[in-house]
Amino acid sequence: MIATTLGIRRSGPAIAFFAYNRPHHLAKCLASMRMNPEFRETPSYFFLDGPRTAEDVPSVAEVGRIARSVAGLLDARIVERGCNWGLSRNIIDGISQVLADNESVIVVEDDLVVSSGFLRYMDHALERYRPFSQVFSVSAYNYPGKIFHVPRDYPYDTFFVLRNMCWGWGTWRSRWVQAQWHLPDYVSLRNNDSWRRSFEECGVDLPRMLDAQVHGELDSWAIRWTYAHFAHHAVCLVPVESLVNNIGVDGSGVHMKASRRYLHPTLNDARLMRFPPLVYVDPLIERTYKTVERKGHVYRAARKWLARTRSVERDRPAIKMAPGC
Repeated sequence: MIATTLGIRRSGPAIAFFAYNRPHHLAKCLASMRMNPEFRETPSYFFLDGPRTAEDVPSVAEVGRIARSVAGLLDARIVERGCNWGLSRNIIDGISQVLADNESVIVVEDDLVVSSGFLRYMDHALERYRPFSQVFSVSAYNYPGKIFHVPRDYPYDTFFVLRNMCWGWGTWRSRWVQAQWHLPDYVSLRNNDSWRRSFEECGVDLPRMLDAQVHGELDSWAIRWTYAHFAHHAVCLVPVESLVNNIGVDGSGVHMKASRRYLHPTLNDARLMRFPPLVYVDPLIERTYKTVERKGHVYRAARKWLARTRSVERDRPAIKMAPGC
């Protein structure tokens, strides 16, 4: 089922859930979300991707059953794609639909477990920085303390970085509509060394990922959304202590290998959060943040590239859209 608008209109943010074929992950995600007192009062949308293979049919059906059981208790709508759209297309279209009816959106994928303060934090952050056009997104995830440390003298509970963090995040309609998903200026910029150096300041892995996206070697909404941040000199808000765990790092997902590097032993319940009154990027935090990204993203990119080159013929049929999609 595809809809242009879904008819849930609120002044505050709505939640967009995205799920595919992992019912156990979605059940854990929704169980954690129910620990948030604001959940019942927040309009929710579920965008459920269709099966890619015959083997996916039972698990996709179970995901739909779980979503419907929760939607019946909430102010919620469900969009079942019917055939396999893939994560990138599903997310871009789903967020666009939600923002047609709501000023802001909170984006949650099925493999995210959130703290009891997640929605309170997201509501406050989206309201706090709504007037600041240079803030394109707010995130509830941060790296674990074992790999990323904020300076002791930093006085706030959140900070700004130059790239979006896409594990439990939110944005506004006015920012989302500025993204150019077809990257029309890429051809004129791809051989510009100055441009590439500038984009690398947001993350050393980003120019290569954008190249892969344009050449059809990668299908990612996130790299294009990160590029929208860069193109508009925008930033993303990140908490010092994470309010989200990504349990999809167990190897069950399509886009991530198994790793415990990004898991948190505990999550922040966000009882009281101190937000920076001005929008600025702390250079020491940004330098440390980029060091973590360099160690993590480049390593994962290398592993993905090796796996792709070894199995390109085997994988090519699996990423085709089903007839009618």
